Amino acid sequence: MPAMASVELQAIGKTYPGGTRAVDGCTLTIEDGEFLVLVGPSGCGKSTLLRMIAGLEDVTDGTIAIDGSQVNRVAPKQRDIAMVFQNYALYPHMSARKNMEFGLKLRKVPRDERRTRVEEVAGQLGITELLDRRPGAMSGGQQQRVALGRAIVRQPKVFLFDEPLSNLDAKLRTQMRAELKSLHQRVGTTSIYVTHDQEEAMTLGDRVVVMRDGHIQQCGSPMEVYTRPANRFVAGFIGAPTMNFIEGRIESQGGQGTFVSDAVRIDLTGPDGPTTIGIRPEHLVLDEHGPIELIVNVSEPLGDATDVVGTCGGLHLVARLRRIEPPRPGDRLRLGIEDGAMHRFDADGTSIES
Repeated sequence: MPAMASVELQAIGKTYPGGTRAVDGCTLTIEDGEFLVLVGPSGCGKSTLLRMIAGLEDVTDGTIAIDGSQVNRVAPKQRDIAMVFQNYALYPHMSARKNMEFGLKLRKVPRDERRTRVEEVAGQLGITELLDRRPGAMSGGQQQRVALGRAIVRQPKVFLFDEPLSNLDAKLRTQMRAELKSLHQRVGTTSIYVTHDQEEAMTLGDRVVVMRDGHIQQCGSPMEVYTRPANRFVAGFIGAPTMNFIEGRIESQGGQGTFVSDAVRIDLTGPDGPTTIGIRPEHLVLDEHGPIELIVNVSEPLGDATDVVGTCGGLHLVARLRRIEPPRPGDRLRLGIEDGAMHRFDADGTSIES
């Protein structure tokens, strides 16, 4: 069985020549056997952070420890990690078997043990019949399985995944996500996974780290970042369709508070002043007494639900409504908000606990 290890990042920073600050003050502990996902938009620093853990990028500030030992100055090949890349990085002139054996051969693992490990992992991944093929004779999904197999046979302390599914079509991505999750449950090796796809992050991670502009915005379980986003950025990034935001202010009179905007008025207690409310499309419901009147622009039937895109007081909103006949452009829908489903953010975008 592979060894497992924790990974500790303490105030990690990366500044490139010219002054570009790609990662700034990231502190994080990835526990033994955990599957942690780094997610965020392009340029947020997630891949740079992963490459620093791998030793492929130098650390400007802070320390990285694997299994309790600092590795800032340790060469990549001595960190006992295995990395799976977006482009698979298979040797085109080698068969799948030789690709998977290559790292073991460099470590002088005996031939019989190499063969045993490769055949065992190939069986787990369903690629036994591909072992004598070269990458050029494989589909993208088959090449990805071989790349995964090459990492697994190493039995490293830590797996690092850099957007490994982004080159696959949607159906195959869904299948490979399920296989990766099942594989982690069987093998249990500490894994750090980078993606820009929030659906991948939510389905794969034990914990999700949302990044922006080189900073960690929030770290928590998938349900924590979905139900209790730390700020407006996290709330808008996690979830599809994206959260609706309505900017306004709270005005109190006679002990009663009201959220007031050009689009809606909603009973809401809280300190007077500028406030933004956030409502996920799936938390809007048909309600003849609801505070939101939506003028329909477009309906997008999904089978079990319909995404309705429209305007309210000039504000663009999306509602995901279940079990309704898709409304037509120009229809007016009266909508309410599910109990306890409204989020609030202050003027700086920080979440306000209800």
